[in-house]
Amino acid sequence: MVGYLEKLEFLRKSLAEWFRSSGRKFPWRGEVGWYGVLLAEFLLVRTRSEVAERAFYELLSRFPTPEDLCSAGATPVREVFERIGLPSRAERLVATVCTILREYGGRVPCDYRKLLELPGVGDYIARVLLSRVCGKHVAFVDSNVLRILARFLGTRLSVAGAAELLERYIPEGELLSINIALLDLGALVCKPRKALCHICPLTSSCSTSPWAGSSGSTGSPPSGQKSLNPVSF
Repeated sequence: MVGYLEKLEFLRKSLAEWFRSSGRKFPWRGEVGWYGVLLAEFLLVRTRSEVAERAFYELLSRFPTPEDLCSAGATPVREVFERIGLPSRAERLVATVCTILREYGGRVPCDYRKLLELPGVGDYIARVLLSRVCGKHVAFVDSNVLRILARFLGTRLSVAGAAELLERYIPEGELLSINIALLDLGALVCKPRKALCHICPLTSSCSTSPWAGSSGSTGSPPSGQKSLNPVSF
């Protein structure tokens, strides 16, 4: 774990700096409360962020409060989700919002097991809510996070293992921003099929980058090394 500690410290510092200048800006990353966070997470399932963003604005315009959405019912909400190919998510979203209003007084239960009892809420969304709404030191791990950690550390991790690693080695108060930075790095740079190692802030210490051990990147791999395309993780 000593090697992991050193590498994760490099990841923490490098990602924080990269995210300040290169992180994506989305409306749900502001102060949107549990309702805005929940809307975004239901929309982002198998959906490109740009498409989800348009639907997010439409939902907030038509149903600005959780009470509005619960009162409207599933039919008008389904119209929005049908346009992004996820009509079944509408019923679950409405059921979840109504449950929070009726059973929890309009406050998200900050308990993992209770969150999993909400319709349509699985491990990932539960962890996002615990982190973003409840302020808990909890990591949320998707395929982007798994891919980056696997490539960077040179070993495959389970979702639970990756979450535990981040929660253990990223300091309190920094985990949320690092977690979001990992999502953005995976979407913009450390892509599934074509990793842009030459512009990655982690490249000099990455276990699978052709620039590992170099002081910087120039657009071409160092002499004698092949570009990571496609990548192995």
